[in-house]
Amino acid sequence: MDKKIGKPEERNINWTFITQAASENEANIIESVMDSEGIPVAKRYRESGDYLRIYMGMTNLGVDIYVPEDMAERAQILLVNGFEDNS
Repeated sequence: MDKKIGKPEERNINWTFITQAASENEANIIESVMDSEGIPVAKRYRESGDYLRIYMGMTNLGVDIYVPEDMAERAQILLVNGFEDNS
């Protein structure tokens, strides 16, 4: 299921769901690893998670992680290999 999300300059990108992080901290770790590999990430908060993140500084409702469609395969490899790609 592709979606167009992200910052205005990124809205023409087809984003693909790759995983759900259990918490904001886990989402930040995934985002950091993807960023180090040059893969942009868009985060979508479940339910009222975005409001909790603003109000409490965190959410435990889950965070959906999206990457550009053309980078999804590489991102999945990073997730499966525990962020250590041996290529």
